[in-house]
Amino acid sequence: MGITDLHNHTIYSYDGSNTPEEIIENAIDAGIDVIGITDHQFSVRERFFEYVAHIGRCQEKYHKHIKVLCGLEIGTRPKPLDFLSSMSEKLDYCLFESLDSDHGMDFYEFLEWSRLFRCKRGLAHTDIFLLSERYGINILKTMKEYDLFWELNISGNYVYYYDFLTNDKKRNMVRESNIQISIGSDTHWIGEFDIGRIKRAHKLVENMGRQCIFSDAMTVSKNT
Repeated sequence: MGITDLHNHTIYSYDGSNTPEEIIENAIDAGIDVIGITDHQFSVRERFFEYVAHIGRCQEKYHKHIKVLCGLEIGTRPKPLDFLSSMSEKLDYCLFESLDSDHGMDFYEFLEWSRLFRCKRGLAHTDIFLLSERYGINILKTMKEYDLFWELNISGNYVYYYDFLTNDKKRNMVRESNIQISIGSDTHWIGEFDIGRIKRAHKLVENMGRQCIFSDAMTVSKNT
């Protein structure tokens, strides 16, 4: 199973410190197989097509060394009005962030809105079990129905991940649900990048008998 990191920010984000090339080269040095760039939608704004083109050039430049995916992190506090879902066809995937926030958009509204996106879709740094309690629904069944993957954010800023590490019941529920899982470092500066955390998260997923989304992308790339 390839090592993936699907949550990274560059200078296209207001809080990113490195160029896409620096993020990618750091990932290559660390032994990452698949790296995803996911700058903030509200920072990219009118530079969206410039952003996509830049990541596209990186995909070509580094294709012999690493699989580069073009993603976008989209805010839900509230729903953004300046991003058309049809633009998502230019992306490999998108991450909807913080849907569990008290200021997050209504979950049922989100589900219908998410259907309009034309790429893979996931929930970033979101406690899905909290959402399940809040709305009184089987969140895992719902995510499976709407084809949403779930990010394990290893940045150290989100309690839900550490709870998941030690909660056998939740891990069993996710394993049995068969929803797709991603791992994201949420890197904003390569100085904070921790390959050890990424590898431990992949080991956790492997021990659950699962494979991370896009983890086979590098193999596919080499055979095409």
